[in-house]
Amino acid sequence: MSRGGSERVRTARTPPYTSYRTFKTFIEDIREHGVPSRVDRSVLTRFSGVVGSQLTHALRFFGLIDEEGRPTQRLRDLVDAQAAGRWPATLLALLRQEYAPIFAIDLEAATPSHFNEAFRKAFPAADAVVQKCVTFFLYAANDAGVKISGRVLKGRKPRPLTPRRRNLLAPPSPVKPLQTAPSQPRIEGGRPSEILLTHLEPKEMDDEQQAAVWTLLKYFKARGL
Repeated sequence: MSRGGSERVRTARTPPYTSYRTFKTFIEDIREHGVPSRVDRSVLTRFSGVVGSQLTHALRFFGLIDEEGRPTQRLRDLVDAQAAGRWPATLLALLRQEYAPIFAIDLEAATPSHFNEAFRKAFPAADAVVQKCVTFFLYAANDAGVKISGRVLKGRKPRPLTPRRRNLLAPPSPVKPLQTAPSQPRIEGGRPSEILLTHLEPKEMDDEQQAAVWTLLKYFKARGL
């Protein structure tokens, strides 16, 4: 296949739709424990099956592993950059190459419609998937120091990664109302599952948090709560 044909096929692939935090956590783990001979389930034990599959997809999209899961030099370079404090510049180079059609527009001045049209044209997929792809891109671009129009970021501006990772160590805020639910049977619609649903903000949750919530809801349903 010609170089041009290869690039067209690669451009048509769906970009990462896992959470950017998951992607960066994986790179940090690799930096700490060393680059493995192959990225498989034994390396992804801290991630659920679904999240692990999404992460593997992201690694393949960026060319960090091959189809057999073997790490490429790109992955080693990215890990080295993370360890040496060269993460933003190295990540930016990777993003510019794999999201070339998006960087072809003026991101600093783009309108939401212009940005969305460019993204959907370059990476066509179902609406729900595209939204996750866009979220990953915005977080990654922000981490790489890319300036993006405030109009595009309005309502979905990436939050700092470090504070949110620390927050994961504390009890998730949506679960707190469940502590008072048993003492308030007089409140109509006060079942734990209903209270939990009223406090959810899916757009503010990453893949692992959503998976945890849905597991809890299934437990409530089985208990008739």
